[in-house]
Amino acid sequence: MGDPTPEAIVDSALTTLVSCTRQRDLPGTLDLFVDDAVVFGSDEGEFARGRDDVRELLTALYAESITYGWTWDYPVAGRHGDVVWFVALSQAILEGEGAPPPVPYRLSGVLRLVGGRWRFALFNGAQPVAEQDT
Repeated sequence: MGDPTPEAIVDSALTTLVSCTRQRDLPGTLDLFVDDAVVFGSDEGEFARGRDDVRELLTALYAESITYGWTWDYPVAGRHGDVVWFVALSQAILEGEGAPPPVPYRLSGVLRLVGGRWRFALFNGAQPVAEQDT
């Protein structure tokens, strides 16, 4: 059997990420990122660079009353050697008391093959801006 497609690699990585975030599994989530990873969220201040920053961002997110997750359409992805990049139309699905309804979201990132495992080098989630009447 050949190598998995870039899309399958991304789908697997995102599925594992959602599993970890739903469980508030800090060590498991951190293990999904390379040491010098960069994370961008859609809210102001949701930026992390490097393991310590990513840990701090996740600790703050996991202290909230809601948990974060996403659903996505099959991602658009490409691969060159040990690097996969992707974009995926998605929905942010927040769960817990006071969670808002699902919202359109965009996921993108870069995965690197490190120690036989695909890990996020860049993860970006952003809520698209609704078009306004002009």
